[in-house]
Amino acid sequence: MAIPNSAPEYNHRTVSSLLLDIAVLLISSGAHTDRVNRNIRRISYAMGYDIELFFSFAGITLTLSDRESPHLQHTAFKRVTHYAVNLSVVSAISRMSWKVAFENWPMTDIATEIERIRSIPHYPKMVSLVMITLAGMAFCRLAGGEVLAMLLAGAATAIGFTVRNILLAKGYNLILTVVSAAFIASTISGLGLVFHWGDSPEIAVATSVLFLIPGVPLINSIIDLMHGYIIVGQARATQGIVIAFAIATGIVISSALLGVHQ
Repeated sequence: MAIPNSAPEYNHRTVSSLLLDIAVLLISSGAHTDRVNRNIRRISYAMGYDIELFFSFAGITLTLSDRESPHLQHTAFKRVTHYAVNLSVVSAISRMSWKVAFENWPMTDIATEIERIRSIPHYPKMVSLVMITLAGMAFCRLAGGEVLAMLLAGAATAIGFTVRNILLAKGYNLILTVVSAAFIASTISGLGLVFHWGDSPEIAVATSVLFLIPGVPLINSIIDLMHGYIIVGQARATQGIVIAFAIATGIVISSALLGVHQ
């Protein structure tokens, strides 16, 4: 590992702003809190600074201090405006943090690389749609559904996923979006119950909303709690529970409208 800078060359405000940008980009792309903490500390140490971090679900607070002159400090806060999943961004920042540590990158190179990483695209929408549809059909089959139930589950998943993406792109509330997508998906798959299509239409209903399950928030909540980040862990778990309740709400509304009582 390269010897870290002993005399910071940059304004404390500029450095803390860059580090907070990286931290928020990490946590909003699906990284658990301890991973964010390790990456930011690795980068700041290589730049010649010590830091203290405080994480909450709403944002991150960072206190930056000059290692040679600890009395020179700067504290800043940045809000986390959304939580999504882009693990390509998470892994790219982790790789960059090691390069910064071993190669002693200047701050300009770090900022340039972060802008490049920020522009890393998600999977193409059509690829995501096809794979999620196939996943819904596969879950239906694993649960014992026959071909007709699989087709119902696949169609419901595809349409529900499309509705979810459209509503999120328009800036609608996440919970209302989940309720709407669950309602649409379970209504389409619930037609199998109304018209008695196939031998197991109820399996199609149960598996058509699985694409809405908040897997990453729930997994990250457990990891955060295990590492002692109680506030963030509880907040992530609460978000996951609320999303699960929203899914159930959409299914209940759909069942009531279709007259399905079993």
